[in-house]
Amino acid sequence: MSGSKYAQVENRNNQRLDELANKLSSFRNINSEIGEQAEADNALLTNLGGHFDSLLNNIKDSSTRLTRSMNAGKGIWKMVGLALLAFFIFYILFKVF
Repeated sequence: MSGSKYAQVENRNNQRLDELANKLSSFRNINSEIGEQAEADNALLTNLGGHFDSLLNNIKDSSTRLTRSMNAGKGIWKMVGLALLAFFIFYILFKVF
């Protein structure tokens, strides 16, 4: 091979290597950005999961307190119901007669 042909092939190879290096650098940057975004998304999901767990616990606690208060007030609700029933009976009796 002559020297000039060898130099042309060598220059073409160098250009291709430079292009390949640039593409590889771009892929590394993209990979790094994807990794950073994945870590940020993972942290967000972990935080969101913690908030949902807290919300679920608050709802369970509220439901338990509501159930307890409703069970504790059964006698009161019976009294209110009887008072309303008596009121409507007297109202109907006085209205009819």
